[in-house]
Amino acid sequence: MMKLQLIVTLALALVLNSCGDNKEKKEKTTEVSEKTEIAGAGPSATISKKNGRVYQTIDTRIGKLTFENDYLVGIPTKESSEKLFDAIDFQRATQAYIWSIPLMGFYSWKQSFYNEGGEDGQINYFESYDSKLGGVTYNMTTPYVTSYFNVEKQPVIITIPTKEIRGAVHNMWQIGLAQMTKKGKYLIIPKGSKVPKGISKDIKVIESNTNYVFLGLRLMAATHEQRMEDLNAIKITDINGKPLSSKGINKPKMGVDGKIPRGMAFWELLNTAIQTEPVHERDRMVHDMLRPLGIEKGKPFKPTNHQKELLEEAVLVGEMMAKNTDFFKTGRLKQSEYGPKGNFWEIASASTPEQNRGFGMDLDGRAAWFYEALTNDIAMHGMTNGGWGQVYLDNYRDSNGNGLDGGHHYTLTIDGDVNYAETFWTITVYNIENRAIINNKIKRPDVGSSIEGIKKNSDGNYVFHFSPNKPKGVAEANWVQTNPGANWFVYFRAYSPSKEFVAQDPKTILPNFVEVK
Repeated sequence: MMKLQLIVTLALALVLNSCGDNKEKKEKTTEVSEKTEIAGAGPSATISKKNGRVYQTIDTRIGKLTFENDYLVGIPTKESSEKLFDAIDFQRATQAYIWSIPLMGFYSWKQSFYNEGGEDGQINYFESYDSKLGGVTYNMTTPYVTSYFNVEKQPVIITIPTKEIRGAVHNMWQIGLAQMTKKGKYLIIPKGSKVPKGISKDIKVIESNTNYVFLGLRLMAATHEQRMEDLNAIKITDINGKPLSSKGINKPKMGVDGKIPRGMAFWELLNTAIQTEPVHERDRMVHDMLRPLGIEKGKPFKPTNHQKELLEEAVLVGEMMAKNTDFFKTGRLKQSEYGPKGNFWEIASASTPEQNRGFGMDLDGRAAWFYEALTNDIAMHGMTNGGWGQVYLDNYRDSNGNGLDGGHHYTLTIDGDVNYAETFWTITVYNIENRAIINNKIKRPDVGSSIEGIKKNSDGNYVFHFSPNKPKGVAEANWVQTNPGANWFVYFRAYSPSKEFVAQDPKTILPNFVEVK
């Protein structure tokens, strides 16, 4: 078939050339009404003649592309060449956005603290509702401790004073390096470097394959007084015991927005991360894709106006792609599918902890998870790790498949007799725009088994309401206020999930949200 197409095309070219010799020179272009079928493009190839040369134009997804003679035996015109290079650069930029989401999640969060005067090694503490505003999918039940530090500059020792602290250190791609669940000291050094002399043998050594390292801890003590005592006993020092930061513990009264930036700010921060961090072997191809866009390790980022225009649009489309992968995981990411057909809950932790899947990288899974969340400890995979730690389910739509709209009223009915978790479970409402806890007047984003004042109905079930105004007769603790004009989504967290819930026993399957008309 292809040989026949080529013969027809060349025959047409010869005819056109022959005719052109007998026509006046002033005639520059002749269109031929006949079209040839191109594999993969359908009947979309048009033959034309200009100044004695034959061209073939093919209508494609990225526009009309013209080749001398035809695309099989000819070269693209200058205009089509520029269009193709733009398409290559734009596609690579959108995929670079998706590739970089884990890295940018941490760098954006780090930068939000540093913009407020923070520095390497400073301890940040978040407990109140106001302090957690802006943080990506914080939960409201546990106080958080975070810090960033650069081990390329010097080795770092972290002191964990009690077993009532749970946490881990992660590299800047949000891959866990080691858990910190035991009292003691932990030494963090660059991967492949030597352990400094004189280090005690009882100090656990952890190697990092990124220069910056993230520390995330949860304070588990029952009382505020004990949590404050534990917080003050956490130390981040050099090998001589000197604190990395002299600014003391940061206890923000109001949270800062830690989402991934948009526009050129995204590429500027990505360039900062690339210049700061080592290049991992599996990322070399993407670094090669970024070079024509003006981002190259060891060189300044000075994009042309044309590159800026392309990059700004690529951020917009890249985020749309990531958002789509995140909010429509079912049918795309098998690891996130939950419950029977028609159930709109999904397993939120779509990326494996090491970010690999099969023979490849968990590209879409980590984009879906890290677009809406930060950190990925093995304990967050209760559905697949044997049933310990936590289970995270998410939901973005109601029983009709429509998005959860802040101007509408929804109910969610949870069976009061089902054991979802041995410890407790919560349902937390988040903004779509920055994936942070919803900012509402009642200063509470969640409902759940641990919320004081929660009520069951006469059937022994929990009926939760999500709406701009509290419905009459509904207990305050059974309602979360939503904001008109914006969508929202939820996480269902089960701490120490029950075996039945992990096994997805039919009686434990969460029901859909129902809109109240």
